[in-house]
Amino acid sequence: MQQQPVDTAQGGFDASLYDRFAATIFTYVLNQVQNEQDAEDLLLEVFLAALSSESLSSLPVQEQLAWLRRVAHNKVIDLYRHVALLTLLPIEQAMETIDDALTPEQHAEQREKFTHLYQAIAHLPALQRELLRLRYRDGLRFYEIAAALEKPEGTVRKTMVRTLRQLRTIYDQLEGGSYEEPI
Repeated sequence: MQQQPVDTAQGGFDASLYDRFAATIFTYVLNQVQNEQDAEDLLLEVFLAALSSESLSSLPVQEQLAWLRRVAHNKVIDLYRHVALLTLLPIEQAMETIDDALTPEQHAEQREKFTHLYQAIAHLPALQRELLRLRYRDGLRFYEIAAALEKPEGTVRKTMVRTLRQLRTIYDQLEGGSYEEPI
């Protein structure tokens, strides 16, 4: 026996969808990820996807749950793919890592690049250096950095993008020997 689709007053997103399925989806996601913050983020992403789906509200309740679980599963996979791509290694640890495959010449080049990177970082303003330290040395997430710096998370993200662009410019100039200190 198939259940009837849930009637929605506005013909769009069923507001009670969240009330019915959020706990179930959250429990599933929490069992798949390492912390509650990631689970909450993924839960939000699942229901944002539900909000953009025009056909979800016309499905029977069991199929709605199946759809939400499939989206949650895909979001978890996306998270792990993203994390695998962004595994960060502190600069100090990377410098100490000895790669037997490197020739002495390649090792010297790598050392020189690290030296240029440290010099480029030193040319950044204190706030930008602190942001890099919190993100890459301490491994903090943007919401944690925002709390530590007492700034909105969006501001921290934008500042990080600008910082990385500026760092790239300074680094490239140092490598090319054409860096001039701004006035």
